[in-house]
Amino acid sequence: MAPTIPDTPTAQAAAGFAHEAAPPFLLNHSYRTYLFGVALVTKDVDHEAAFIAAMIHDLGLTDAHRGDTDFAEVGAALAATFLQQRGWDRDRIRLVEKAILRHTELIPDGNPTARVVQLGAQIDVAGRGMEELDEAALIGILRTYPRLDFAARMRHSFLEEAKRQPKGSFAKLERTVQLSERFTANPIDHLG
Repeated sequence: MAPTIPDTPTAQAAAGFAHEAAPPFLLNHSYRTYLFGVALVTKDVDHEAAFIAAMIHDLGLTDAHRGDTDFAEVGAALAATFLQQRGWDRDRIRLVEKAILRHTELIPDGNPTARVVQLGAQIDVAGRGMEELDEAALIGILRTYPRLDFAARMRHSFLEEAKRQPKGSFAKLERTVQLSERFTANPIDHLG
């Protein structure tokens, strides 16, 4: 069965918030991040929290929300404010913040909700783990949320952020795994 998007008022508001700020390639990445991740992480997931984290995780890369700190820190702060305004309790807000802050880490996160965002982003950005996805589900997600030249556009955003924040998470990924070289080599972009 294909994964679905949570249909709560807060999840819908998060999608609207992302839609207002993110260009289409980045918005679709946020949806794919959640859907790829939740297709593989199926137990003990707070689906609403994971979806909200996925929708907001890269908003720190947008013109509307780019800040003076690492994009993930900006995203976590945006999410915290967004959820506080909707009366979420502190523990669930921290869960969303953690999912955003840890999504670029290479070591698997032990929290299933945070792992959804981490794994989903890894699949969408570099294809890491995509072989574990059901091919029909993968193709269905890509048809619903197409890549829209994601590899080239995200590579540009990635390199800009790494240059802007030399101690940030993208700069660290570039130093450790040369991630910028992996964007165009993602096997997702070569599916039949």
